[in-house]
Amino acid sequence: MNLSAIDVNLVIALDALLQERSVTLAARRVGLSQPAMSHALTRLRELFADPLLIRVGRQMALTSRAEALTPQVAAITYDLARLFGGPAPAFNPTTSDRTFRIATTEYVQLLLLPQLNAALAQGGPRLALHLLPLDARAGDALRNGEIDLAIGVLSRDALPPDVRRTTLFDDRFAGLARASHPTARGRVDLPTYTALPHVVVPRHGAPEGVADNLVASRGISRREVMAVPHVFLVPHVVTASDLVATVATRLSRAFSSLLPLRTFDLPFELPPLEIAMAWNSRTEDDPARAWLRGVVTDAVPQMREATRRKRV
Repeated sequence: MNLSAIDVNLVIALDALLQERSVTLAARRVGLSQPAMSHALTRLRELFADPLLIRVGRQMALTSRAEALTPQVAAITYDLARLFGGPAPAFNPTTSDRTFRIATTEYVQLLLLPQLNAALAQGGPRLALHLLPLDARAGDALRNGEIDLAIGVLSRDALPPDVRRTTLFDDRFAGLARASHPTARGRVDLPTYTALPHVVVPRHGAPEGVADNLVASRGISRREVMAVPHVFLVPHVVTASDLVATVATRLSRAFSSLLPLRTFDLPFELPPLEIAMAWNSRTEDDPARAWLRGVVTDAVPQMREATRRKRV
């Protein structure tokens, strides 16, 4: 496509349409007449070969293509404002219908989601949160605007240089067994640990699989009799059998508060688990994304307090 043939004003109109989901409100937002915004929508539909906005009942809704475009268009609009020296678009969480996208893991979802959900509900009734799987594409997804944040085990070396990162909290590891397990109690010795039947979560790079990867890297051979695809299956398997698991301590506390489980000390030390938050430095000053980072940062002490109460 010849970019010189594209009217940059269409990007501004598209951003307003995606945010407002209304031709009238989008026109008011950017200072156009309603016929002018309708004409812009017609041109955009031709360019994308997609209706973008469709009527559902008495309201307009975004197509799946428009939903996918929303974060990228918002990032481009923000870059245009900075390029030409304009002020960053204001963000008011109480009136915004912004959809935030966070790539993270089941571990982080279990620990932080209650606090994030409460903070977003208090921030504004129209805000929405979409949680996506954290994978090896997180750095690229941050750079192209597909996601607003990534939260998980994020090594600095694995991230692009223009992606910022900060540590949110650390965690350690413990063994998890059913409360009536005859052997797994207190601090088990290494022969006992290796002889116990284990359930594992073999997922490289995710907190749910880090413990198992670390144990394997130390050359410790265990009886791995079951592998499950996600960590939420682990407590149910352990509760109903003699199988044990090696998990992060905050997970073990959360599981033990719901099911008859207990933890036991490992016969060796593992490096602590570091959970970090990463974002695109290019849009670091975007008020909406800055607000979201603040919400996540504020949720961490509340998460610590919640897990402390479960331990008591």
